[in-house]
Amino acid sequence: MIRLPDYISDHAVLSCLTGESDFDRILVNGIPVPVKDGCWSCSFENGDIVLQDADSRIELRNIRKGLVILAAGQSNMEWPVQDSLNQEEIIRRLSGRDISWIQVPRNLYPGHDCGETMVWTRLTADNLAQVSAVGVLAALEVAEHTDVPIGLVGCYKGGSSAASWVPESDLAQDPALEAYYVHAYWADIREQTDEEEDRRIAAFEQEVADYNRRFEAFDKAHPELTRAQKKDIVGHTPFPGPKGRKDFLRPAGLYVSMFSRLQGLKPDVLLWYQGEEDTRFALGYSSLLSMLLKRWRHDLDSPDLPVVIAQLPGYAEYDPVKDWGTVRLAQQAVADADGQCGLVCLLDAGDHENIHPQDKAIPGQRMGRMAARLLGLMDYQDGPRVRRRQGNTLWFDQMLENGEDHLEWQGSYGLENDPVILIRSAAGIPAFPFEDRDRED
Repeated sequence: MIRLPDYISDHAVLSCLTGESDFDRILVNGIPVPVKDGCWSCSFENGDIVLQDADSRIELRNIRKGLVILAAGQSNMEWPVQDSLNQEEIIRRLSGRDISWIQVPRNLYPGHDCGETMVWTRLTADNLAQVSAVGVLAALEVAEHTDVPIGLVGCYKGGSSAASWVPESDLAQDPALEAYYVHAYWADIREQTDEEEDRRIAAFEQEVADYNRRFEAFDKAHPELTRAQKKDIVGHTPFPGPKGRKDFLRPAGLYVSMFSRLQGLKPDVLLWYQGEEDTRFALGYSSLLSMLLKRWRHDLDSPDLPVVIAQLPGYAEYDPVKDWGTVRLAQQAVADADGQCGLVCLLDAGDHENIHPQDKAIPGQRMGRMAARLLGLMDYQDGPRVRRRQGNTLWFDQMLENGEDHLEWQGSYGLENDPVILIRSAAGIPAFPFEDRDRED
């Protein structure tokens, strides 16, 4: 019997066809394709496709070869078009563009049904409300430089740690990650029953609902206050929820319930916007992100997959434990060491008072342009980087807004949770953060 991954269905935009069969070959529109170790993969011609083996037949309609973009991460990638400030711009730019969309249902644990279906849809003004704003803005940037159809795949969950997106066996390879994300997580709930977890989940959901009602009432009663001032008085949204087998933050939780549905996808580029949740253990993020990229490339069957990493923007973090600057440096170090990554600076794309900036134009544009560069479709240079340092003089890899490629500077830059932007390129893009100990190459 032929078995297909969930992302292969009518109207799909794919880079290749792949699946499983119990026999040693299948027919793709009558052409034999060998099966090895139960798996097969092949190219295809646009149109309807008939798959057959000795005891099964599958008909697929309107399958097209295209450029596949995988948009992944946590809430700032998840943020939908309808809740952004960019809906009108997206609708205008979408006209005449050939972009199709599929989302991995946000099922949080085995057996959970969030009600979402994994169906390909050609994007129009009438059906993009729930699509990732950053994802579609990035796809629109890429679409400026190619005539092929674009398939945009969403795989994200707000509040998720990168440790939720990799197997526990991978985390076990790094003692620090295993101690923090595995052992510490399960230590105090080893004996927790399913009934106890359900009671805690119900209590947490009630707590969130009560908080939302209080905040909404206070918000209406005090329009003169900023969001940050309101949060200081009312408190912050309860998070995270109770630990357990139904918690998406459990180690490997979303790897099992969501990412596993994309096995063998072979995307052309990955857009990764995540890290806010892992500011809790910033010193481990470099190893964790490297681990995730290795695992995803393996499971996606794309060992040389180009990856665009969104460096964390600024945010006036209220939790003193969280360290956004160290995560930014980790993202930079991973991108530099990887060889197949492009990093985009988003220091000017944050919101001092809101961890979820409503304007997604800057991250969407920069991630899209970097993706186009990695795909060989255009030239693009993001923010300035320190090229060398001699005493208090810093030389950068491009011209700055002062008309020079160097300036006098003491200390580090961009490492505060919510840094002030003082260095920009001639094109207006903020410089990447750097440490005081950076020295001449």
